[in-house]
Amino acid sequence: MYIGRFLVVGKTKEGKPFVCYRVSSRSFPNREAKIIDENTIAIIPKDPNEVFKNPYITYNCIKIVNDIVVATNGSHTDFIAEKLAFNYPKRDVLIYQLITLDYEKDAYNTPRIGVILDKEECYMGYVKDDELRVKKVELKEGKGYYLSTYECCAISEEQVIDIGGETPEEICEYILNYKEFEHPVTCATAVIDKDEIKIATL
Repeated sequence: MYIGRFLVVGKTKEGKPFVCYRVSSRSFPNREAKIIDENTIAIIPKDPNEVFKNPYITYNCIKIVNDIVVATNGSHTDFIAEKLAFNYPKRDVLIYQLITLDYEKDAYNTPRIGVILDKEECYMGYVKDDELRVKKVELKEGKGYYLSTYECCAISEEQVIDIGGETPEEICEYILNYKEFEHPVTCATAVIDKDEIKIATL
């Protein structure tokens, strides 16, 4: 099944909250997730000239603000992180940025999806050309909710997968190689391990 770019948020079997972002693509597969600094992971094309073909293929997919992780499929990562730095409520920030930036104005009206996660709570949200939704979700150990740009752009109890791995590296490998979802390209993960947030890419 091809579901496009997607987020998985949940807890490891040991109870560590995490969020993982995977790029799945048929049109622009030559991209990589790159750690920019200890707080930022970006999706960038391997060929810089591809930036001129589509404005939506390069963006920060994960940003850490204090003890909060932001993960999205586009430029709204930065806007959400900026507001959180000023201590705006997480739910309100996610709603505001989704409704302000709206879905991507490409040939597919690609939805914007996003997750805000800390040790205590998690919010998932999306905006499509006909719908906006933000929901606080309760995470379960060993399970991950997934939210995608195509086919599975909904927040649903049915969109849950078992999770393998405890470190961000292990979760990246598990999600990138998850066979049910086609056309894997690259992956980025943040894991909240006690008072430390660890990140990795693959």
